[in-house]
Amino acid sequence: MTMKVNFIIEKSFGLKYLGCATVSQQLMEVLKKKGIDVHLNSKEEGFDIVHAHTFGPLAISQQKKTTSIISAHSTPSINEGNIVTGKRKFWNIIYKKIYNKFDYVYAVSETSVQELKDIGITKPIDVLENGINKNFFKYDEKKGKAFRKDYDFTDKDYVVVNVAQITPRKGIYDFIEVAKNNPDAKFLWVGGFPYFIFSSDYLKLKNIIREAPDNLTFTGFVEDIIGVYSGADLLFTPTYRETFGLTIIEASACKLPVLVKPLDVFKDLFGKEVNYGSNIQEFSSMIAKKPAKKHNSLPDKYDLEKVADKAISLYNKII
Repeated sequence: MTMKVNFIIEKSFGLKYLGCATVSQQLMEVLKKKGIDVHLNSKEEGFDIVHAHTFGPLAISQQKKTTSIISAHSTPSINEGNIVTGKRKFWNIIYKKIYNKFDYVYAVSETSVQELKDIGITKPIDVLENGINKNFFKYDEKKGKAFRKDYDFTDKDYVVVNVAQITPRKGIYDFIEVAKNNPDAKFLWVGGFPYFIFSSDYLKLKNIIREAPDNLTFTGFVEDIIGVYSGADLLFTPTYRETFGLTIIEASACKLPVLVKPLDVFKDLFGKEVNYGSNIQEFSSMIAKKPAKKHNSLPDKYDLEKVADKAISLYNKII
C-alpha cells in the first residue's frame, strides 16, 4: 500500500522566498518519484502522515487529523535580528507551544537538537537534514557569463555575493562594511525583505541600502540563481545564526568558494570544506586575497536523493 503524506508549506506573501519553502517543495518532488503519494497543503483527510515545513494556521489545523511531524527549519535563536519582537524569551514560548502540538519534530541539524530540547520540546526529535537537487544546482558557464553581463561585470572583476534575506541576523551590516573595505571588488546581495515592515531594522536598512557604496548592489529576488552562483567568484555569508545553511551547499555545487563565520552548525555540517573568518577585519583581508575553493564533497553528502531516502525511513519507523 502506498504511503500517503500531506506536506504543509505555507507560502503566503514573502514566505515563498524562504529557503525552507523551496527545499521542502524539492523534497516533495523527489519523494513522489520514489513512490510516496505526497500532496501539498491538502485539506482532505486520510493521510498516513502530515509533515509541516512551516507553521501557521494550516499546519496547526491539519496536525490533529493524523500522525503529525514538523521540520524545525526555524528555531527561536534565528528570529533574533530577523523579525521584530525577536527577543529569545518571547519566541521560546511560541515555539515550545507550537512544536509540542505535533507528534514528532525533525531538526535540520544536530546543532539544533539541543536548542529544541532547551526550550522545552518534549516530543521525539530526529534529524532530517536539508539537501539539494544536484541535477539543478550545478555550474553553468553560459548562465554565469550572462549574469556578469547583466550586471556589467568584466572578466577581471572579483564578484562577491550573498544570497539571503536582508536582516541584521544575516550579517548585512558586516557585508556592507567589508564592501567598503574592499573597493576593488564587486559585492552583490541577492534577496529582499520577506517579512516586509516586520523585518528587523526594516526602515533603517532601507535608508542604508539607498546610500550603499558604489561597489555594492542589492538585487532583490533573482529568478535564475544558478547564473548568480556560476558567475560569481565567492559566496560570502556573514550570518550570525543558522539552523543549517542551505545556500552554502547550493553555491558549492556550482563550484563557488564559500566564506562564513565559524558557527558551530557550520563547523559540524561543513567542516574544513569552507573558509572561515571571525570579524570584519578578517573577512576584508581574506577577500582581498581571494579565498580558494576547497575540495568539496558537500553536494554529494547533502544530495536530496539521500535526504528523501532518510525521510522515507523515518516515516516507516513512525508508521
